[in-house]
Amino acid sequence: MTQRSPSGLCVGYPLAMTASVHELLDATGGGCCLVRDDGTIESASVGFRALTGAPDSLAGVALATVVPELPSLDQLACAITAETPVFRQVGVDGVGRELAAAVVRGEGSTATLILSDRSGEARLRRTQARLGRQIDDLKAELAAREQAPRRPRIRSMAELARRLDEALMRARRYRHQVTIISIRISSEEPLGDRAAIVGDKLVSCVRGVDDLGRVDAQHWVLVLPHTPLAGGEVVATRIQARLSELGLDLVGVGVAQVGGEEAGSVAVDRADQAATQALDRGGGMLLAVALV
Repeated sequence: MTQRSPSGLCVGYPLAMTASVHELLDATGGGCCLVRDDGTIESASVGFRALTGAPDSLAGVALATVVPELPSLDQLACAITAETPVFRQVGVDGVGRELAAAVVRGEGSTATLILSDRSGEARLRRTQARLGRQIDDLKAELAAREQAPRRPRIRSMAELARRLDEALMRARRYRHQVTIISIRISSEEPLGDRAAIVGDKLVSCVRGVDDLGRVDAQHWVLVLPHTPLAGGEVVATRIQARLSELGLDLVGVGVAQVGGEEAGSVAVDRADQAATQALDRGGGMLLAVALV
């Protein structure tokens, strides 16, 4: 039978397909068409034409040419559920959509094919799968980083100064302390190849969050974020013990805590002065005055 929808479009309906159901399908992102026994379309709703990207007139057109990826009508259920398989449809408009289909059999020689747009759900599933893979990759990378030893690399003094400024910015924001350690080595002969060994020893003494800079072959500066003066003294003692294994002539270590409003370069100078004084006294460690 043929009924006229409120929009004025003449559309054929089987006995079970009422105008209100037709309008509901179109309004919810679906669409329907009447299919004859010979596989041609008798009439189609606006929603069906939009989903398939088909032209306005579909009467007498073979369904297989309009929806080539549609499964056989005999394989379709009478209702669309969450488990209904999805097929891809690229219309003549060039837009790709992922659709689900069902068939409602009528008493006459036609059946109603119902389409539902599942593109949003398919995109969401793909996005969830992609995010799941990315999360798994990040977890694997994090696990690998946790297993690998965290060792600071030796930086130039220009780079160390920048890292010190960043550490001070975070420290003053979160009320942490930053401590500077200066290491000076006095040797009658140039260290030469032993300078690299000294660097390795210093790196082995500190955490991965600490920053180590090399002024020259006999002068090193270490930045310890989140560390008060007492913590810096502990690290300096460890450094003295490690460097003593190398049989160096004299090692002077100076420790200075960065004051609350003090520039980082000023604290480095105070640590250097303490290290120089320690060398003048025959080596050892000297704590600079803490400016809190």
